[in-house]
Amino acid sequence: MAIWQGCLRIWEKQSVSYVDNIKTLLPEIQNAVPEERRDNAMSILSIDGRDFIGILEMPKFQSALPVGAEYGNISRFPSCFSGSIYDGTLQIGVTNQKGQYDFYRNISVEDMVYFTDMEGNRFGLEVKDIRYSKHADQEALQRVDGALTLFIKNIYAFEYVIITCDVAK
Repeated sequence: MAIWQGCLRIWEKQSVSYVDNIKTLLPEIQNAVPEERRDNAMSILSIDGRDFIGILEMPKFQSALPVGAEYGNISRFPSCFSGSIYDGTLQIGVTNQKGQYDFYRNISVEDMVYFTDMEGNRFGLEVKDIRYSKHADQEALQRVDGALTLFIKNIYAFEYVIITCDVAK
């Protein structure tokens, strides 16, 4: 087994552990829709010195991932790049490291995505648009009628996959 494969397994186990810990600490989960609040700041939960804002689930791929509070190019987990789920401006990004997020290549329009915040609010979202870009600045991440934007940086193909999701009907 190559070193990167061993690291990938460790990261996967760590992701599962964080998601399990977060789920045990959440209040009762309830369905929610993005709506502007007086304060759109998202609650943060710290575990082992890492700050998380929620859980990102993609049932089609049997994937549940912790979402970090602050985006960084070396994060092993998806993280908040900007915005808030409450006002429909949340942008979550991650860097694909040696196969860690290869399932994104099979994401399709109309696939379901769920984001659960630290208050137990679960937002059901549907993939509306998938784009490829050489960069992921604010202009590239702009979307129309989307409550959540996911972007995956593929460091080997030098491209970003930008996935726009909106409230499921």
